[in-house]
Amino acid sequence: MISNEKPNSEIFIELFTEIEQRLKTICNDEFTSNFSELLAKARGKSGVVNRYASDLKEFAQLRNAIVHTRRQNFIIAEPHDDVVSEVIHIHKLLSSPPKVSSVMRHNPFTVFPETPISVVLNTFAEKGFMRCPVVEQGRIVCLITAKTISRWITSIKQDRIEVNNTPVRKLVPFADKSDYMVIAENDDIATLLDLFNESIRKGSYLQAALVTQSGEPQSKLVGIVTPSDLPLIMEKLK
Repeated sequence: MISNEKPNSEIFIELFTEIEQRLKTICNDEFTSNFSELLAKARGKSGVVNRYASDLKEFAQLRNAIVHTRRQNFIIAEPHDDVVSEVIHIHKLLSSPPKVSSVMRHNPFTVFPETPISVVLNTFAEKGFMRCPVVEQGRIVCLITAKTISRWITSIKQDRIEVNNTPVRKLVPFADKSDYMVIAENDDIATLLDLFNESIRKGSYLQAALVTQSGEPQSKLVGIVTPSDLPLIMEKLK
């Protein structure tokens, strides 16, 4: 048993009831009583719910079994410790989900449209970077990647390429908008993980999630998350 004071079934019911109430809050819906309907609504609004939807559906069936047998003054479906531990974990994630700000790299390297391309190349070489946001007047313009630079070089019909006096704005038309998404620093990390997973399902490759204060491109850029950060994100969701 998880607790010496309460049976697992009692702990499970209490936590599941709070989870159900949390789903209603997420959906702004206090009237839907069918858990499957509530779960379906919440999946599109919460990365945590989306990630654990199958578990929650099974837990709803277990809840129903426990409630039903309680009427006969005994418990047939007493939850195993592992089940209760998982409910505790999901309850914690829904009650206080880890924020994007807890996994992002703060104050990322950025450049302006008039920054010389040589600055980008030198920084990539020295720091091992593969991408950097371009910002102008506090607004995200695009994401420059190694592929962006490669496409620009391929387009030049000259033997010698000048980078010291060529501004980054020359690279902007070669940037791919699908390389990045914008997310708010207070969004939960499960939603962030969904962005990367969805890009894979679509056959693309998300190079970065650019983190702003509000989740809008015109909001202040405060951080960046790249595929190399995914192990940390998944560890926090375990």
